[in-house]
Amino acid sequence: MNAILVFALRLLLILLSYTFLGWIIYTIYMDLKRESSLKEEKTTSPIVLSVKIDDEEITKRFRQPEIILGRDPSADFFLNNETISLRHCKVFFRQKQWWVEDLESTNGTYLNQGQVTTSTILTDGDKLTLGKVDITIRINQNIILE
Repeated sequence: MNAILVFALRLLLILLSYTFLGWIIYTIYMDLKRESSLKEEKTTSPIVLSVKIDDEEITKRFRQPEIILGRDPSADFFLNNETISLRHCKVFFRQKQWWVEDLESTNGTYLNQGQVTTSTILTDGDKLTLGKVDITIRINQNIILE
């Protein structure tokens, strides 16, 4: 009976040791994953969006990893035009590149006159068309805006 108890205690000690080791590895993995995501946020290259609506030119510079464009006043890039949906499209930074994705808008999103149906990579000088509004994309520009 004593041998069975010693065996059970040894087995329990081994199980607890492996659980502790697994917890340490998991904690290190999550810390590294969090640190790499913070680095990616810090390395978001700036993007400048320029648009002309009703003889008013709007130019905004962004460094955040996701930008919502639309007619909704809470959108990151507010565009007051009836041909634009409330949440028309989003521009986001992934894999060290800027992408655009249509958010099921009524009039569609067009990149250089081709309709955006899936996430598409943006390059410097691209023309984004939302409804009847043209937006010029500038990436990695050292433009200081007020």
